[in-house]
Amino acid sequence: VACRIDHVVVAVADLVAATEFFTEMGFRTYVTDDADVINAEAGGVTVVLVGPGHNPAVHTQLAQHGSGVQHIAIEVLNAGFTRDALDAAGVPRLTDVIVDAHGHEQVFTALDPVTGVQLSFISRTGHRVPMGSHNVSAMFEAISNIDSEA
Repeated sequence: VACRIDHVVVAVADLVAATEFFTEMGFRTYVTDDADVINAEAGGVTVVLVGPGHNPAVHTQLAQHGSGVQHIAIEVLNAGFTRDALDAAGVPRLTDVIVDAHGHEQVFTALDPVTGVQLSFISRTGHRVPMGSHNVSAMFEAISNIDSEA
């Protein structure tokens, strides 16, 4: 069951300029556990900015698609149930359920060729903590693996 939009991940070629833009727009910005991943928050909205230095897969993503929204994360009650529902509906996934250090679970779909949208579904364990680099890395690595198989 979808609850709300949890966060939006944006791959950016110029992390400093992107951070300044969101700061000027009134977002509170701060570095995560990785200097190339910045969280920007305002009014319950979280935008995760990912720069090219995060890992090679981000650099590849930027080279192929340029800066822009990488995925939209939808908060759900149970990521495992959502994974099973995606499978039953024939929706291609990039990952199985990824569990971060805080116990939050997330599953990523493949980019939809019709809409151009990639989604992730995240279930949180009763508390909101900022998005760390683990989930971001796993998603970009999954994309990199798909691209290298093509």
